[in-house]
Amino acid sequence: MAKNIADGDIIWTQRKRNWCRTPFTFTTYTLTADELATQSGLLHQSFDTVKLFRIVDITISRTLLQRIFGLSTILIDAMDQSTGGKIVLKNIIDGFAVRKELQHAVDAARNVNRVSTREFMGTGDGYYGGPDGPDLDGDGYPDFPAR
Repeated sequence: MAKNIADGDIIWTQRKRNWCRTPFTFTTYTLTADELATQSGLLHQSFDTVKLFRIVDITISRTLLQRIFGLSTILIDAMDQSTGGKIVLKNIIDGFAVRKELQHAVDAARNVNRVSTREFMGTGDGYYGGPDGPDLDGDGYPDFPAR
């Protein structure tokens, strides 16, 4: 399934589909070992890439019509300013397998680039009022003892 191109090996590529699985659109999604690229448009083309280690979350959404035709929409949250942090891969065939392949590629890119993500649990504002006191800077340790 992988082909060799100038930018690297293609892990996965697919054209956006219409509601009935026909590929009569001008949007193409391409996954390589380093990045996820989206190319769209016929006359006015747009080409956007996001580095895989910047991807934070991958979610699958399916409408009733998408379920009937075996399609999925993959919603990606990324720490990328050019996309506004949201990437949508719409009407993808076999979305669960694509999500799995994408997650493996993201994990591999994080290992290669030595990037790790830290997830915080709590109120979301960095405050953790645990038994040892509040954690105002979000490092996991209380900043001063509880009273």
